[in-house]
Amino acid sequence: MTHTFFTLQQNVYKADHEPITVEDVDENSVSSLALQRIINSAPGASVGVAAAYRPDCSLSSLAFATLTRVLVIHFFAANKQNPQQQQQQKKKKKAQEPQPPVSRGRILIQDRILCNIGIKLYGYRIDRIALALFRDFSLRINGAVDILSVSTSDRRSLQAIMNALGGEVLLQKDHVKTLFAHREGEGAAKDVALQAWAAHRAATLDDMALRFAAIHRIDTDTMLEMHLSALAKISRDAEILESLKPTKVVNNVKADFSAKKGDVNLECTRFSTRIMRSKTQVIHIETLNGDKRSTITGRAGRINGKQAHINVQGVANPSGKVLSVTTFGKEDLTAAESNREDVVLKALQGTITLTDHPFFCSIWAPSLSILWPPLNASTASFVYYPNSQLNDSQYSAVVRIISQANSDRVLLIQGPPGTGKTTVIAASVNSMINSGPMERTVWLVAQSNVAVKNIAEKLDKVGFRNFKLLVSRDFHYDWHEHLYERLEHCFIRSDLFGGGTVSISRLLLNQHTNEPTRVILCTLSMLSNPRIEEFTRQVPVQTVIFDEASQIEVGDYLPLLQRFQHSLQKMVFIGDDKQHRMPLVIGSFISRHVYSHKLLTVHDITSKNACRFLDVKRGQEQKSGKSWINQQEISVIIHLARIYNTQGKQYRILTPYDGQRSTIEHQLELAKLPWEDKCFNDLADTPAGNEEDHIIVSLVRTQGVGFLKNSRRTNVMLTRCKKSMIICTNRDFVTKGKAASTLVGQLALTMGPDSWLDGRDIVNGIVR
Repeated sequence: MTHTFFTLQQNVYKADHEPITVEDVDENSVSSLALQRIINSAPGASVGVAAAYRPDCSLSSLAFATLTRVLVIHFFAANKQNPQQQQQQKKKKKAQEPQPPVSRGRILIQDRILCNIGIKLYGYRIDRIALALFRDFSLRINGAVDILSVSTSDRRSLQAIMNALGGEVLLQKDHVKTLFAHREGEGAAKDVALQAWAAHRAATLDDMALRFAAIHRIDTDTMLEMHLSALAKISRDAEILESLKPTKVVNNVKADFSAKKGDVNLECTRFSTRIMRSKTQVIHIETLNGDKRSTITGRAGRINGKQAHINVQGVANPSGKVLSVTTFGKEDLTAAESNREDVVLKALQGTITLTDHPFFCSIWAPSLSILWPPLNASTASFVYYPNSQLNDSQYSAVVRIISQANSDRVLLIQGPPGTGKTTVIAASVNSMINSGPMERTVWLVAQSNVAVKNIAEKLDKVGFRNFKLLVSRDFHYDWHEHLYERLEHCFIRSDLFGGGTVSISRLLLNQHTNEPTRVILCTLSMLSNPRIEEFTRQVPVQTVIFDEASQIEVGDYLPLLQRFQHSLQKMVFIGDDKQHRMPLVIGSFISRHVYSHKLLTVHDITSKNACRFLDVKRGQEQKSGKSWINQQEISVIIHLARIYNTQGKQYRILTPYDGQRSTIEHQLELAKLPWEDKCFNDLADTPAGNEEDHIIVSLVRTQGVGFLKNSRRTNVMLTRCKKSMIICTNRDFVTKGKAASTLVGQLALTMGPDSWLDGRDIVNGIVR
């Protein structure tokens, strides 16, 4: 199909008014003639390129553009291949990461344009395009220029796009913002065509052509398949995680607010839904003044703990009460996320070579020959843990952790909860510092602040206090200061960073011995903080021990490997991809269905009453935005919460869906029951890993399986209780319906019909 468009194109660049011919084809309909038309219309053989993506982040279409013509090629989804591709796929040998078949149309696209040495390709985020082409279609690319690399601004910012396209003097800023505001997968074919056209138009500008010439080009056609596969997986995993970030967050704030000189000052009440400073997000504040409702729009300015100062538009001094506050738009990339993206881009551009890094190869390319860096000292450590005894497995783990053998440079220690992983960490640190070479340093790292705090408290408890704990001010100030009361002797908050060599040296001194510490604790994201340089210079990142390593996406290690490649000597991963901490009846079930009978449960509670199901007969799943709720389950859970609260029980409520979580919280608050830090849908959002004496689970779904298909996440949800668990759901759905084959359905079958309660049991107080 061929057509022309004018509307937005004529306003991207202020001086452009010519129509553009756009041709739409699918991958099997693309012809040599169509590709040649693009090549013939390309002055200087420069072609703009842009891509659109599906919700699963796979590439759906690709646009090639010149000043007067655009060719948009649509690709088949992986599960909608044509018969020829399906036959090719069946013939391929099974492998861990099988590459998709290359169709005739794809080969034509690669030969005529993507890898044509006479063509220069220019694109917005062309690094992502190059990796998607390889991962989804086994296609390579040659001579590609990432136009955003000319900008010193954040690559995801509007300013970076403006700089890459020639600057504000030439451009209609509002229209550029509109064109690139679409999240991948949401833009129409017209937007993809125009993005490619804009990239080509920028390449024709004389001053921009000179700047683009200095950028290292992306040539995936010369890269090792193993290297390219690793980068493609890291990139895709990051894109999927980013796509899962909410575009709308209801912020929990106090009703009272103050306003002054165009600012609205709010007080947040929940850390996980707090207002955060952002360059792109917009905040809507709905207020009630008397009987008049109004909505104020603004952006977050200064954030100081729980206090958020919102720069509002069009209202001088608003007044009244806050009804709701909602943040629209995805949050900005974190420093760690930006660093990971930057490392992948540099690897594609050839300015760094990750296959020269032994730790990168040990994780992503273990078949390559690995040359380990020499150790700083040859003195061996021995096991030193005078405060307690280690059992045989703990002792063996410590020996391997303190070992300096090349075979132990990358080490994985796996163990269920209760087996003493934190004890192993404490004993290993004690051994390395008290018996090893004096220059050896240790960094203890975890994904969450709470996990890092737990390690610090364990070290403190066993008498090892020669360490420092780095904590973000955003997490600590006004929110979690109470968590660190017993750790004041080792605590360093991020607002103290950057004071210079002498200042940091003083912070690193042990208060009791006046000696500099060689052990530092922090989150993995803290190692991407640009102001941590002074700490890592004085305490080099040599041995890194990762606690709760299974909670960390493997690509998140990439910035650390690149930034500290010259000092890194050993990496130890400690954790468990499955969780286990519960009464005997639940533990035995989990051992059988998750651990293949290999896990022994020891617990004081042996009664089957520790696990009950509550039949919410009239409960029905309901769509709520992009989430789900179940009103009847909410009513039952509020009743249960009231009973538990009256009985003085320690409890938490878990549900897979954010819509259900926020509604339960609101209803708890209306019922004047404890509601803060009571209900969770994200395991990473919860202190102490969601553990509590009593757990109430709301499954929400009654028709579709949804979350329950993920047995790993379901396993974590089912293993949070220390004393009892009640699962609220529809009995027919779990025992006879679609959920019968899930882990929850198998648990219901194992527990039997006597484990089911109904509304009368709750009313009569049969809740133990």
